Order: sequence, then structure tokens, then C-alpha cells
Amino acid sequence: MKVVNGYVYIGSEAADHGLQVFDMRKLLSVRGTPKTFNTGRDLTAWYRGFGSSHNIVAHEEKNMVYAVGTSRSSSCKGGLFMLDVSNPANPTSPGCVSEDGYVHDAQCVVYNGPDTQYNGKEICFNYNEDTGLSLSFQLTIVDVTNKASPRQISRTPYAGSAYTHQGWLTSTSDMRFLLLDDELDELDRTGVAANNRTTTYIFNITSLASPINTGYYQSPVKSIDHNQYTKDGLSYQSNYNSGLRIVDVRSVEADPTGKGFKQVGFFDCHPEDDAAGGIVEFSGSWSVYPYFRSGYILLNSIERGVFALKYRG
Repeated sequence: MKVVNGYVYIGSEAADHGLQVFDMRKLLSVRGTPKTFNTGRDLTAWYRGFGSSHNIVAHEEKNMVYAVGTSRSSSCKGGLFMLDVSNPANPTSPGCVSEDGYVHDAQCVVYNGPDTQYNGKEICFNYNEDTGLSLSFQLTIVDVTNKASPRQISRTPYAGSAYTHQGWLTSTSDMRFLLLDDELDELDRTGVAANNRTTTYIFNITSLASPINTGYYQSPVKSIDHNQYTKDGLSYQSNYNSGLRIVDVRSVEADPTGKGFKQVGFFDCHPEDDAAGGIVEFSGSWSVYPYFRSGYILLNSIERGVFALKYRG
């Protein structure tokens, strides 16, 4: 689920689910007894141009959402399925990014970084499972300004890759570096993650055509990583069994190897494995949201629900 201008856009891995659009302002009228909304009466729209999806990526600035992880057998091949939601009651698809196969997650921005030829263009940083030709995992950067004819800028593999999952720019103001998490490197013991410690890969993207994996950061505990989002120089990571890990990444400009990164806070939502220093398995936390103006952070737990937290560091 992602929200753009008060509307929530809901995808699902269930077959034939499509994209449901719901006006969240309807929630403001609910008082007392909880209300169950009806998909037949209460949706603003139900787009059925695709069936299942793994995630919905929102680019609020451009009134765009992108469905990722749709069917590989479709014409989009599981790539970025574009949807213009300028009119929430009538989403339309202006195109698709299928060249590099299945996209598991992405971040799309209006670029304003050091590679000045792309300034003002809509750029998506895609975290891809495969190239469509052979099984491999990489960071793929695409110019989606022209929706009818998106252009792949680069495809960058990295040592130790097992399942490229998600990532985020360290800063949307300078757009020089990004952090990437791989969901299976700890489990498969690939590359530097052979010690089972949560590993975050650092990429210099000063040149969008030639990203460089400059280093990595490892958590002090063993766990699989899942999603991370950055804000004000901190990376908020949801790392399955080790829960929320807050990492200060402000040193990346001076030292892109990651040696200056440090954990500055954590909330362990799955303490059962603490005595063992962490266990590499799929339980605990799946995602985190650190962008509320109030400063509250929402952390989900597969077993225990949602925690509302505040970082006071």
C-alpha cells in the first residue's frame, strides 16, 4: 500500500487482485464502532490492468504509482508497471519498464544530483531479481521521463548478491549515494555476509551510468535485512529478527567504504534469539515508516503487530 494525496493504492500478491484505490478521508467519519468498508461500494476505483503485484511504489511529486513484481508472463515481465493517478477515479497506464525483467522494489525521484545531464528527469532506482535473460541480481537505473519509451541507464551487479531486495538514497538533496539491502546473502552466506550479520551495500551513484559499490556496513547482530528508509542522515532498517536498527550514515560523503557508519539506536521486536546473538530466519520485522512529522516511527512485526516508537538520540 502507498498513499498519494490522501488516496491509498493497494496491491496484493493474490491472483487477479489488481490495484484498489480508497479515499482515506472516509476514515475521518468513523466514530465508535469500527467500520468494515466494502470493495463494491467504497472504493474510488479498482484498476484491473494487472493481476498480482509484490509492492506499490509511489512517486507523489508526479502523481505516479508503479506496481512491481507483477506476473513475469505478462507483457511487462514483472517490471515497473506505470500508473498515472492524476485522476484517482481513473488510473491509466502510460507505459512499462520491462527491459531488465522482474523488479522487486524501487525508488523514483525527480533527479537533482551530480550527473547534471539528468537533472529534472524522472529517474527510478530499481532493485531487480533478473535481467530477463539469465538469473542475476543487480541495481538497475532507468530514466522514465518518457513513459512510452523509458531508457535504461545502467545495470550494476555486485559481489555477494543473492537476492537484491530494496534500497534508498542516502539523501534526496544531493543524490550521490544509495544503500542496498539483499534479502538472501545472510541466509546463503554469500560474500561478506558469510558471517550472517546484516549487510548493507553502499553505492556511489555520482555517475548514473556507472554506479560503484564502494563498501558495506554490517550490523553487530545476525539477521536478514528487509527494508530501509533514510531521513536526516539516518537509515531506519527493518531487519527481520533484529527488528529496527537505526544507523548513522552521514559519514558516507567523507568515507564511502562504510567504516564510519554506526548503529545509534534499535528496537528489538523479536528478543527470543538474543542469547544466540541473532538467528537468520524469516520472522520479526518486515518494514518501518520514519516519515511522520510528529517524529513517531511505525515498525511492523510479523508476530506482534505494529509498534509506535520515537527515536530520542
